[in-house]
This record gives sequence, C-alpha cells and structure tokens, in this order.
Amino acid sequence: MLYIFWIISLLLLYYFLESRKKNRINELIDLIENMKNQDYKIPMKQDDFSILEDKIYKLFIEIVEAKETSRKNSEKQIEYLEDIAHQIKTPITSMLFSIENLEMGFTDNRDIEILKRQTIRLNSLSDILLKLSSLDANKDLMKKEQICLDELVDYALDSLNLKKSIKIEKRTDLKENSIIGDFYWLAEALINIIKNADNRPTCDKIVLSSYKNPLYTSLIIEDNGGG
Repeated sequence: MLYIFWIISLLLLYYFLESRKKNRINELIDLIENMKNQDYKIPMKQDDFSILEDKIYKLFIEIVEAKETSRKNSEKQIEYLEDIAHQIKTPITSMLFSIENLEMGFTDNRDIEILKRQTIRLNSLSDILLKLSSLDANKDLMKKEQICLDELVDYALDSLNLKKSIKIEKRTDLKENSIIGDFYWLAEALINIIKNADNRPTCDKIVLSSYKNPLYTSLIIEDNGGG
C-alpha cells in the first residue's frame, strides 16, 4: 500500500512540475509578445526561469536601444543630405541665370551650350539627392501602378532639353507594352539614361523600344554615342 502511495505521489509531483514548467514557458512567450508591444513589465518571480527572463529582458532592451540609435543617426544623415543638396542648388541656379545671359550675347556658341547642359545635369543630380533623402525618410514612398511605356517615354522626353542635332526614334511597340511601378521614379531613371546619351559628343541618335516575353517586359534605350 505504501509503495502504491509513493508511486502516486511521484506521479503527482511530476505532473505538478510539468504543469508549472509549461506555465512558465507560456509566461515567457507572453513576456516577449508584451515587449514587442512596448510593454516592458517583467514578472517578479524567483525560480530557474527567472535567469532566462532577465537575459531576455536585457537583450530586448539592448535591441530597442540600438534600433532607436540607428533611427536617430538615419534622421541626422537625411538632414545632412537635404542641407547639402539645398546648398548645392543655390550656386547652380545662379550659374544657370548667368549662362542664360551669356546665351543672349553669344548665340549658337557650342561651348556655352555644353556648359549649360552640364550645369542642368548637375542641377538634376542635386534633385536626385533630395529625392533619395526623402525616400530614406519614407516621405516619398514608391507607388505601384500600371504604366504605359509610351506615356513614360513621352513624359521623360518632354522633361529634357536635348541637343537640336539629336534624333529621337520611338518604336511602335512602346504603345503595346506596359509595366508595373512608380511612374515618377521610373521617369527619373529614364531621364538620367537619356541625358547620359545626350552628353556624349558623338551621339546624334537615340532609339527607344520595348520587348515583352512571358517573364518580363523591358524598355530598351540605344544610342550611337559609344557610351
């Protein structure tokens, strides 16, 4: 009889310990979930799990502090980028105004035309710097929309002041194909590519076309400037 009682006691003790262990594990899970929701209260219990709770708590606080430090550093970096971009734009605007005055006195001057194009290019790069800083700060999030390639190309070309001697050839397949993306960021990328071609001294022709297959749709920009 005593032997049976001893076995039952052991079974009850085992059940109690297992139940207690499961409860503490669930409490640890709840602790982690609460910390994710910015509730940093920690249970005041003293057992074998307390050491683990303390380690989890300290690790989580370190992660939160590191994340906050990273966020603040990122904000400072964005502020510096915006400040640099704005400071660059002021003299560039003044240079463009001076170049326009020079054009009035020296019409059809090739050197002035090159200087103007390069200054406009520098101005666009400062705009890109501002846009990148706003993207990093989530001020200007990218959108996903259906974009007709013909409309995208037209918008990019209308935004450019290309050389008079350059010939633009648009293939008909641009009207047939479309892509998914952010219209203005894609247009910005396209503008920069066409500008690079236009800045090549030997470039006098740019061909824009499209190719589509079951996997992807591509926009093809070709020039004869050797770039």
